[in-house]
Amino acid sequence: MATKRIERRLRPTSRAIGLVVVGVLLGAAAVVFGRGELLALGGFLVVLPLVAYVLRLIWRPRLEAERTIYPTTLAVGDRMRVVTEVRNRSWIALEPSSYLDLLPGAEPSSVGGVLPAIGSRINRNEDKRRRRVAYGVDSMRRGVHEVGPLFFDNMDGLGLTRRVLKIGEATEVEVWPRVVDLPAMSVPSGKSGGEVEAGVAQSGDSDDVLTRDYRRGDPLRRIHWRATAHAGELRVRQEEHHAEDTSVVILDTSGAPEVEEPKAPMTIIDLMNEQAGPMTAVDAEFELAVSLAASVLARFHRFGYETELFETHAALDGDAESTRTPSEEALEGVMRRLMLTQPDAERREACAEVVDDISRVARTPVVYVHRHLSGDGLAAIRSLSSVASPALALIVSDEPVPPATLTSFTEAGWNVAVYSPTRARPFSPVLELEATA
Repeated sequence: MATKRIERRLRPTSRAIGLVVVGVLLGAAAVVFGRGELLALGGFLVVLPLVAYVLRLIWRPRLEAERTIYPTTLAVGDRMRVVTEVRNRSWIALEPSSYLDLLPGAEPSSVGGVLPAIGSRINRNEDKRRRRVAYGVDSMRRGVHEVGPLFFDNMDGLGLTRRVLKIGEATEVEVWPRVVDLPAMSVPSGKSGGEVEAGVAQSGDSDDVLTRDYRRGDPLRRIHWRATAHAGELRVRQEEHHAEDTSVVILDTSGAPEVEEPKAPMTIIDLMNEQAGPMTAVDAEFELAVSLAASVLARFHRFGYETELFETHAALDGDAESTRTPSEEALEGVMRRLMLTQPDAERREACAEVVDDISRVARTPVVYVHRHLSGDGLAAIRSLSSVASPALALIVSDEPVPPATLTSFTEAGWNVAVYSPTRARPFSPVLELEATA
């Protein structure tokens, strides 16, 4: 197990080893100079660490931990509260000890500290027999993580022996991608000049009825006359949503270009894992792309749309699959998929299959979150503008986007918004362009 790398048996400290060395030297000096007091002192210094070691072997601390985590399902940036109650079931008290809770990605200072002495089970004061470890973290990374177990670095009162104790078991938590309220969808206007009005319902001023643009074939009985008079164009009620009210989000999961990947600093928590080397740094571009995809899905879903998520790459032995969420169901399934998805250059490109699936749907909003896709795959995705209403491309890049790339989208009929993870406000677009085709 990974935690075996940090959990250690009882061992002497450098102080104990130093006392033994000094004791041996004093014994040798006593023989050379014939001084009995040196021999007695040397013997005491040698025996003391041995006695401490034997006693600590016999009396091993028995600790129990009960951990409470809230919430166990959260999003990136949310704060998670962890409270662990430690009880001493041993007949002897536990000396003050430093502790560390295993939590990948967290700073040791936020999940570690020093716990006061814990009284033995014969102590009548219940508060003395238990201690509480509590902390909050808001730096959890996307994915499935384990909180715990709790580790104690325990040293005896004389500082001659020490052991690392593992207390309790790990608790699993899920960290979903961050979802933000994108202002005006953070993309350029749709065909009506408003906030993606071709695909997302708007609220009428009269009685808060959700409305949208009139589409050919809509029954006249669904026209909302007050909203129509206010907008100056036909608006229909969006009170009922049908199967054709589908929105599509495509996430670019192509691998980053071959560059030397930076390494994140190694912390004491990383040493508890089985990996021998440093952790890989967070791919800020991809994390922002995933959050944008999740935010767009959440926004469409909030307006009553059936949502469908595609990825540009699929497993080598499988077809490109979508995650479809009806408007009346929660987004739990698609959020769990986004929680686990990772860019992988070895995955098979499935853009042609994605385009074929989407082309079978009636004109619908299509949002494409673009990173590094190129070649025929990118050309296939751009061709979706002919069936999208509207076609929205969110380009994520920490470098300036070449003008040729922007032009290739706008000339193909895509509205474009550019985002950068290096900005102070990464969810605000750096640049917005409207389609020219």
